[in-house]
Amino acid sequence: MAKSLRSKPKLRAKSLKRKGEFEGIVDARNKRLAEKMEKETKRQEEIKQAAKVEEGVEEDEKMVVDDEKKKKVSTSGWRDSRKQQYKQKKLQKKKNMKF
Repeated sequence: MAKSLRSKPKLRAKSLKRKGEFEGIVDARNKRLAEKMEKETKRQEEIKQAAKVEEGVEEDEKMVVDDEKKKKVSTSGWRDSRKQQYKQKKLQKKKNMKF
């Protein structure tokens, strides 16, 4: 008779299924995910170690590159935002008056 998702018999039945039938599946899944994450973290640590070893070799080369002057980036002028494009278009219309 009770078909609501909040009805007591349905809630009891769902909790029994959760604890009985699906508990083993969920535990197995959690175990698999934990093992996978452990392998992934080990792999990432190995990559970091390899990068540190290579970085030590390339430090001398980076010092030479840092000494070179970097090209300055212009920060003046119109931006690429839509608001700025709209403003620019409106200002150009004011300048081009036709009689």
